Amino acid sequence: MSKPPKYTAIIFDLVDTLFNVSFKSRTSIPSSILRRITSGSNAWFNYEKGLLSENECYSRIAAEFDLDKNDLRRAFDEARDSLQANDKLFALIRELKAESNGQLRVFGMSNISRRDYVALREKPADWSVFDQMFISSDVGERKPNLGFNRYVLKAADVDPECVIFVDDQFENIFSARSLGMHGIVCKTPEALERDLRNLFGDPVKRGREFLQRNAGHLDSFTQSTDRHTSMEIKENWSQLLILEATGDRYVPFVTARSA
Repeated sequence: MSKPPKYTAIIFDLVDTLFNVSFKSRTSIPSSILRRITSGSNAWFNYEKGLLSENECYSRIAAEFDLDKNDLRRAFDEARDSLQANDKLFALIRELKAESNGQLRVFGMSNISRRDYVALREKPADWSVFDQMFISSDVGERKPNLGFNRYVLKAADVDPECVIFVDDQFENIFSARSLGMHGIVCKTPEALERDLRNLFGDPVKRGREFLQRNAGHLDSFTQSTDRHTSMEIKENWSQLLILEATGDRYVPFVTARSA
């Protein structure tokens, strides 16, 4: 069996992955409309590719969605102001880079206009974790277009099979995977941290550490169909399975050893 590739680079999406943004606005425009604009408007896409000025972009979107142009501008100004770095994920990146002894490179790759990117760089964040940044308005391409991915891979000089691609949009992940990269959909910061640690760390070691940390409290839980409620079940069957798998009586029956 061949060994899995050693990952030497991570490409991170920025907004909605490493940076949180709110589209709640004090204007008359609901957040759902703002999301629709950023995810489906050709005018917005061309703005992100640097093909339209901000003023021309807002004019076209206001006409397309029957919105007041001044309200639209204020709404996006508020969204821009709301951007905030996820400090826990930045700390994780620093940790992974430190553990790699200089072998891991980290890149940013974002669909973003030049003005929004300038505003983003003014936000408090540890920008030193990035080895290089790639933005759609500079390249003239945007995700999920393969041209953007190919440009980044060539400019960064990385083998796609050694790259982890992190994004919050499935279509961007599928595009990256089609070129050989390992894609991770960022659903929550906690899930992303777990996925990255599993790829870079020893999962068996981490599993044993989890069992030791939670020794004596490894009970089963039910989960409702809506995944919002659960019930703890005190039973011995799962404890015996853990004992059989680990051979360590302390893990499921910590009180027995301490007695």
